[in-house]
Amino acid sequence: SPVWDTAIAAHALGESEAIPAAGLTKTADWLLTKEVRRRGDWSVKRPDVEPSGWYFEFANEFYPDIDDTAQVLLALAKSQATDGAKQAAVTDRAVRWLLAMQGSDGGWGE
Repeated sequence: SPVWDTAIAAHALGESEAIPAAGLTKTADWLLTKEVRRRGDWSVKRPDVEPSGWYFEFANEFYPDIDDTAQVLLALAKSQATDGAKQAAVTDRAVRWLLAMQGSDGGWGE
């Protein structure tokens, strides 16, 4: 998956501190364009949650998943998009979505 591969590579590069966060600007910008903004099957159980997240497969906007979303959040935390305000808004929205996907027992993946 391009999203997963890009996010994990960006996260690794950011953690390595081999390049500054600004060196991942194009990557951050690209990841921001891949955020899911459509309601998927997840919204049946959580209708009041604003859509967000990222998906594994190509063009699969109805099925964002928690692992891709978590990996993208890790990548974005170590990168700097062209539009910092947009990056902050997307990050906040994705964190809220990810937390909303948590199960009643505290785990993810119900």
